[in-house]
Amino acid sequence: MKKMTLHELFLAFGTSEEGLSDEEVERRHLQYGFNVLSKIPTLPWYSKLVTQFTHFFALLLWVAAAISFGIAWSDPESNMLAVGWAIVIVIILNGAFGFYQEYRTEKSLEALRNMLPLKVNVYRHGTERTVLASELVPGDIVLLKEGDKVPADMYLIHAFDLWINESTLNGESELVSADTAESGHIKNIVYSGTYVVRGEARGLVFAIGKESRYGTIAALTQSVEAGESHLQKEIAHISKLIALTSLVIAGSLIFISKLGDNELWKTFLFSLGVLVALIPEGLLPTVTLSLAFGAQRMASKGFLVNGLSVIENLGAVTVIATDKTGTITQNKMKVEVWGEDQQPPLKELLDAALLCNRADASNGDPVEQALFSFADGYTDVARRRGEYPLVHEYPFDYHLKRMCTVHSAKDGFSIFCKGAPEVILQLCDEVVTANGKKELNEIEYRNLIDRHDALAAQGYRVIGFASREYSVLPSSRQEAEQGLSFVGFIAMVDPLRDDIIEAVSECRKAGIRIVMITGDHPLTAAAIGMRAGIVTAMAEVSTGEYLDTLPASAIKRLLRKNHVFARVSPEQKLYLITLLKEMGDMVAVTGDGVNDAPALKRADVGIAMGSGTDVAKQSADAILMDDHFATIVKGIEEGRTVYENIRRFITYMLASNLPEAVPYVLFFAFGLPLALPVAMVLAIDLGTDILPGMALGAELPHKALMRKAPRKRKDHILTMGVYLRAFGFLGLLSAVMSMGLFWIYLTAHGWNGEPLSWNNPLYLESATLAFASIVFAQIGNGLSCRSQRESLFTIGLWSNRYYLGGVVAEIGLLALLIFVAPFSTIFGTSAFDPIYWWAVIAVTFIILAAEELRKGLVRYLEKR
Repeated sequence: MKKMTLHELFLAFGTSEEGLSDEEVERRHLQYGFNVLSKIPTLPWYSKLVTQFTHFFALLLWVAAAISFGIAWSDPESNMLAVGWAIVIVIILNGAFGFYQEYRTEKSLEALRNMLPLKVNVYRHGTERTVLASELVPGDIVLLKEGDKVPADMYLIHAFDLWINESTLNGESELVSADTAESGHIKNIVYSGTYVVRGEARGLVFAIGKESRYGTIAALTQSVEAGESHLQKEIAHISKLIALTSLVIAGSLIFISKLGDNELWKTFLFSLGVLVALIPEGLLPTVTLSLAFGAQRMASKGFLVNGLSVIENLGAVTVIATDKTGTITQNKMKVEVWGEDQQPPLKELLDAALLCNRADASNGDPVEQALFSFADGYTDVARRRGEYPLVHEYPFDYHLKRMCTVHSAKDGFSIFCKGAPEVILQLCDEVVTANGKKELNEIEYRNLIDRHDALAAQGYRVIGFASREYSVLPSSRQEAEQGLSFVGFIAMVDPLRDDIIEAVSECRKAGIRIVMITGDHPLTAAAIGMRAGIVTAMAEVSTGEYLDTLPASAIKRLLRKNHVFARVSPEQKLYLITLLKEMGDMVAVTGDGVNDAPALKRADVGIAMGSGTDVAKQSADAILMDDHFATIVKGIEEGRTVYENIRRFITYMLASNLPEAVPYVLFFAFGLPLALPVAMVLAIDLGTDILPGMALGAELPHKALMRKAPRKRKDHILTMGVYLRAFGFLGLLSAVMSMGLFWIYLTAHGWNGEPLSWNNPLYLESATLAFASIVFAQIGNGLSCRSQRESLFTIGLWSNRYYLGGVVAEIGLLALLIFVAPFSTIFGTSAFDPIYWWAVIAVTFIILAAEELRKGLVRYLEKR
């Protein structure tokens, strides 16, 4: 790479160390546009609208309408003209509703994605400020630190121990070092979409958006289609199963007609009507809407998902592998213990806490901010940092469990280290006391370790500090960190989150195990774990060092119950997640740092903290905006709810199939009058049933939902229990009552078995009564389907306002179809005697009463 001076770069891009002015930024926005990638072209709205009328099932309906019109033209007495228009109206209404639903879902997902825009720190007009990454222009000066996503292509103008992960561009996980353009380093450019894994830098932006290197391959990246989720495969399986069943029924009707005196073309049309009615055309849109509702509810609770399929995985989670700091605890560190007698701290301890520290009063890691505030209470922090300017830093290393800084001093250089106390003590030869230095012998070492253990056992996060003076600059980390003097402990408290105990208890009741994985000392981790209710004894805590001595089978035994793992490295965390997945668990993992990214990717549900790094967020499936563990539990509850809502809708949908199919069996097998013409079947399945069915997808979580074990990963939505409830109970009740009312009305009005024409007033009234009774049966079925075993009065009759609104719309549509022309003409309805409305309304209450008895029996048997 050509060596360039800063002056040449600033001259080429019309900028400086102080960055661009606001006026110049606006001018460059007009010239270069914004830092956004070109979106993959999607189908225009009118094409999407057309697809709603041309998919397979819609085409089937068009064919049915065409046949109906053809028959009506050749045989005006066949009443097929009304059937044809009924089918056309159903196609239009269903297509319009499907289009609106798809549009709304897309907009909801887009809104969720935009809730967490990427922000960057820049220098503009000499001041540091935070702006949206999309607002960057060529010439901007951007600040980069560990964990940041590089927002644009840029030359490095300052760099400090900078290492970049470029796997998003080249697929290679090997880290790449980089340095400034002046250094002559082979790598002096960082590209948009890559990540800072270590170090910090400033860069000069030279390419944005589609002009960046990442922008040139973004189209290929974005156009890759994701594989089908388990839920998508399950829905496809259900659709095929019901379609096959429908084809068998339709084929059977045609076969039966050949054995009787029925005309084949009429049989074919009726069979087609049955086929279309039984196929779950609204299933996929309903599933999508149910998932979208769940995503919106989760977003309102601070849980953002990157895709709808994440929600189904959440519902099946069996293990939560969580961090401690910020998730179990509040991540609000406060120094409470230092030294031995809580007297003003030693100067050496204050210097180490202040100087081996990147934080200030408003920025930085919570631990370092707490240390800064502690030092600020005893010394002039600005003056002290000015007296000891930073020369070099050896950043915190998860394997070494420490960091070290080198500072210029009057007589040479001062070294300050902080980290895990047991690690820092191993590097020390002396101990600094108020009376001077003394040798760190075995007795002194043991006393210090005992003091540390006593603090850690109380739940304190304890950090050890050490220092050393050098006359010359150390040439390596190893040289800098040897022969140190121990200057003391600082113990901080990080309180438990207020709702953590309740959330852990909720997980236990829901059959979800919790594995806490932390880099903290085992005594500290144990104290926090026991306070939170995750574990009950020290025996349930293991260290990373101990893990290295165990075979996989022994670690799996530990993972079968709640457990705490302390002093664990990122590689060990990834290994634990891998073992959990091998055990067949559905694993949710939390993380916030660069080193958490592999575990987040490996998990079934990777959950990044809202306060975490860009790397973690990019690797995760969901983002926890408030960092609360309790919010994860709420997310799991929503995931379970979505799955249950889909099952509710399917049960509701199947429950109407039996009363719709029975009239056709009786008509073709025994020549009895058809109690439910094709147009009315379509009016139920694609008319009155739609809104209440969709509303079941918006059912809120029930209390009992988190009182049972998670569903298994491959559990089917359609179980034998669903079939028995839909067909053998709800559907059977609906069929008996609707057919019963049909026959009662006929006989009560003098019918003696003679053939009835399609336009006979008595026949039209009787069929309309059967139609109305099925609609009201579905009202009762829908209310019943809101729960599997809990009483409707326990979950709340009015708790799903969407369903109640759907019922109002359903009754309104029924009235429209019966009493308002031309709908009554098109759908072949006719108003029956008003007294029978009492019987129709009673159908709803009979089904509700029967279901309440069934649910009560189920609860009684479960208690025995």
